[in-house]
Amino acid sequence: MNVINTDKLRVGMTLGENIYRHDQLVITEGVPLTSRHIDMIKRLKIVEVKIVEIIKKRNISFSNNIKYDEKYKAAVNSFKKICHGVTIGSMVLFNEIQDCLNPLIEELESNPEMALKLWQMHTSDYYTYEHSVKVSMLAILLSKWLGKPKVYQEEIGRVGLLHDIGKCNIPNDILNKPDVLTQEEFNVMKTHSTLGYVLLSSTKSLSRDVVKGVLHHHERYDGTGYPSRLSGENIPEYARIVSVVDIFDAMTSNRVYREKMNPFKVMDIMKNGSQGSIDPYMGKVFLERLKTSYLGEKVLLSSGDVGVVHEIRTSTPDRPIIKIEDNLVDLDKELHIEIKSMIL
Repeated sequence: MNVINTDKLRVGMTLGENIYRHDQLVITEGVPLTSRHIDMIKRLKIVEVKIVEIIKKRNISFSNNIKYDEKYKAAVNSFKKICHGVTIGSMVLFNEIQDCLNPLIEELESNPEMALKLWQMHTSDYYTYEHSVKVSMLAILLSKWLGKPKVYQEEIGRVGLLHDIGKCNIPNDILNKPDVLTQEEFNVMKTHSTLGYVLLSSTKSLSRDVVKGVLHHHERYDGTGYPSRLSGENIPEYARIVSVVDIFDAMTSNRVYREKMNPFKVMDIMKNGSQGSIDPYMGKVFLERLKTSYLGEKVLLSSGDVGVVHEIRTSTPDRPIIKIEDNLVDLDKELHIEIKSMIL
């Protein structure tokens, strides 16, 4: 990593430190600098900044995609079996949880960016099973970004996998209803976090922190959640992490009552803290790292063109600048063009 004078900054250099203005993060470490970034750094009267060597983003081979896809589908099937056991009164076993998680945790070590593409992976199973596996992987990724140790990452992976296990005992006509739930139905749905807590309380080797994370994953930072209406840092940390990624995955997944949204649109919705429902610091870290991680990714546009994500603005993350060959297309100006999908 080199420290250079800001007069020597050039477009494309990779920033090696976060840039702040009045304690507000304005440019994230690891971002390829644009002319706008350089102008901002100079306006802030910063004399020197850290720059890292430009490293071309590692391409994941197609064979690795297949490998990850197979492990993902195997994890969904394993969790489906766990849930079916719960519905007939079987106890959840710690070994079953680990057998489900271990292959994906292993894959995340070598391909962490694949967790960000889970929104495009699907099996033929119910939403609940896939959602639980995706939330588990995203929770592990967020805990990495928060600098948590490996033991913590494994624990949060269990919370993510099990956070909705109480839904295994919710009637299917409520769980899969293709319409807005009535208040009575919603009250039944809300019991799933408590049901999950009861189901897991007797699981040997499962920590109390994991079980409490499952119980409180629907608490909201502003105190409007359930079952205990906890607020702020009174909500267990595991639950706060899962809440952030739970919201992200729910909105980037197909539901019985609506189509999925692409992650750029979801980032735009979440940038204001999802109306006070998530931990602001965790939400900020998640969205800033998402922005960095999606830079350089290939996307298919509604125009039929394929390009790469060149720049994502904090103010309008759903309208990034896309590079198509040698041209830059600013979706904030070309409002008739949408991102249709990412290309794995």
